[in-house]
Amino acid sequence: MRLMRFLLSVWIFIPGCDSDVTCRNDNGAPVDWYIIYKYPRMIGGGLRYLYMDEHSTNGWTLSTKRISKGALLKTLAPLLDFYVSKTTDFGYLLYNDQPPGHDASSSYGHSKGVVMLDKTGKTGVWLSHSTPRFPTYRNRNFWPNNGNDNAQTFLCVTFPYDSFREIGEQLKYIHVYPFDHYIPTDFPKELGCLTKQGCYRNKKPWYRMKTLTSKANREFYSFAKNKLFGDGECLQLEQTFQD
Repeated sequence: MRLMRFLLSVWIFIPGCDSDVTCRNDNGAPVDWYIIYKYPRMIGGGLRYLYMDEHSTNGWTLSTKRISKGALLKTLAPLLDFYVSKTTDFGYLLYNDQPPGHDASSSYGHSKGVVMLDKTGKTGVWLSHSTPRFPTYRNRNFWPNNGNDNAQTFLCVTFPYDSFREIGEQLKYIHVYPFDHYIPTDFPKELGCLTKQGCYRNKKPWYRMKTLTSKANREFYSFAKNKLFGDGECLQLEQTFQD
């Protein structure tokens, strides 16, 4: 009887792990971070990509997957599942100055990314990228055909849930354009603010630097700037680095 209870608990636990919000490699295994460089159309039809993560010892590896079938698909699985069956412990924010169907006003920052959070698992993902119309609007076929033409880059980092207060502040400085979102009221208010008009930095300083620590305790330096960031602050920033 004890063995049966143990097997039942393992059977229930494993599917939950598969849906955790974390960066994932081509095989679906959790990783702390990864970088993708997708080739332009002239190479492999614009669907091949180079991949590197925390375990890479020899630099870039040419993935055997296509861009819509590998690490991006595995990482975005919680979002794609949410489109079908909503849960209260999951939240997301998709921002893109070239969202599906139209372009954002030039008042918004030239920035693109995906934020996903799991309140129960206390993890989140910040996926910063360069692809217009990505991901497609509430569609499990998330890869836009326009993404094939040019080279594209993706940086995925797994962060603790509480880090997204700081990440939300960084995104305020950038003045991101959120074209789709679901941020419950008990999630970090800094992210909730971004879903409303007028949530951006409106006074000096026009930039913000922050050290963000990943789930595996690796440090990432985030630099965010407002469109009003000018030569004066650039010189101040240069002096700060020299000091």
